[in-house]
Amino acid sequence: MERGEGSSAKRILLVHAAGYFPESEKAPPLGLLYLASYLRARTDVEVRIVDMQLNYRDETPVVRAAEEARPVLVGISAMTANARQMHMVARRIKERLPDVPVVVGGAHPSSYPEETLQDPTIDFLVAGEGEEPLLKLVRWLEGGEQLENIRGLSYRVDGTVVSNPPMPYHERLDDLPFPCYDLVPLEEYHRLPRVGVIFARKRYATMISSRGCPYRCAYCHNIHGKRNRVRSPENVVAEIEELVGRFGIGEIVFVEDMFNLYPERTREIARRIVAAGLDIRMSFPIGLRGDIMDEETVKLLKDAGMYRCMYAIETASPRLQRLIRKNLDVDKVLGIIEKTARMGILTHGAFMLGFPTETAEEARHTVDAAVRSSLHTAAFYRVVPFKGTYLAELAEADGKEIERTFERFEFHKTKLNVSRMSDEVLDRCKKSAYRRFYLDPRRLVRTLRLLPNKTEIIPELVRIFIRKAFVW
Repeated sequence: MERGEGSSAKRILLVHAAGYFPESEKAPPLGLLYLASYLRARTDVEVRIVDMQLNYRDETPVVRAAEEARPVLVGISAMTANARQMHMVARRIKERLPDVPVVVGGAHPSSYPEETLQDPTIDFLVAGEGEEPLLKLVRWLEGGEQLENIRGLSYRVDGTVVSNPPMPYHERLDDLPFPCYDLVPLEEYHRLPRVGVIFARKRYATMISSRGCPYRCAYCHNIHGKRNRVRSPENVVAEIEELVGRFGIGEIVFVEDMFNLYPERTREIARRIVAAGLDIRMSFPIGLRGDIMDEETVKLLKDAGMYRCMYAIETASPRLQRLIRKNLDVDKVLGIIEKTARMGILTHGAFMLGFPTETAEEARHTVDAAVRSSLHTAAFYRVVPFKGTYLAELAEADGKEIERTFERFEFHKTKLNVSRMSDEVLDRCKKSAYRRFYLDPRRLVRTLRLLPNKTEIIPELVRIFIRKAFVW
């Protein structure tokens, strides 16, 4: 692709691709907010964000926004579940603005670079963390950078995909500007089903205090690498203060891979929130590893505002824990679950059914552990092996064919099965798990006592239960 020497980059449009799933959970596009703030701090471009999660039925509003903005570059971010929408946005924008380069990034392009760049309407692909590659791509547009020097970038040369060496990860996360929440309509997210479903306060923001995870779980992506890089407690609390003071945020939802790897840092964040007098609520729908959590940390996080957290167990089978390389001490996690619940914190558990080589007996053992636990709520997911993960290698080694393009993939409704169980047995096990877990009168009473905003949340929880226990 040619670029005009000396051309001036004026406006960039960033798009969060998503399908029309009104019942699915949404959250502000934190990755795009980081990209936008990074560009703002280092260039004079105007950045606009369009998020298809806001119940866009198709790509038309995105195309309309692109025609209005007349950007010099369009960036599209997508998870695998939204790969089809990513390609549709690129195609439709190219139909109307054929000379505008399109770059894609996020979990799906990072995992499926070759397949993604088979689409001729996509010009560039960024794998991994996108701040620096996107900045250099903007400078390329301005005539100040060469494509071959942009690490982390893939593109086509005479029909052949060229992938530059990977971009090193950001080491000093405190140097990154805070996400620019002023570019999205926060109030709209507060009216939609939100990540984690349960909420204490309507006005919330998502947040990360670290990037990367040192654990080698077979199912996980590798966008942020296998080394945990952290923001200082001072920096984390400074962002919370800005969210509260500037945007009126009352709840922080942490959405990172590994929040509590360093216990003393975790406790210091909690202490600083209390010392700052911040009146907030906090939830952790991901990011807490249960077998490194302790009572003191849970207590301090509760003092700082934590009212709900999730511990991901995945499987109660020791064999499968070793196979998927999570190596979780399940008994220890069940112990901290009991202690967390006794402190009056809504405690959620995440489980996966249908790992490669998993038997019906092992799946039932996992469900039994969930039912016996002190968890208030739980989710049971079918295992999905994405390309580039060790889980996909395990599935293929066991003779399973896995979906490569995910053209019509829908995460919550998937019928993929890479286990040793039949489709019927796996489906029955998953639905039975929800019925056994939630139709326990004692659990229902315990949960209702702690559940905030009952009149709004209970109907949504009932709908989710019906879908997952009887439909999906």
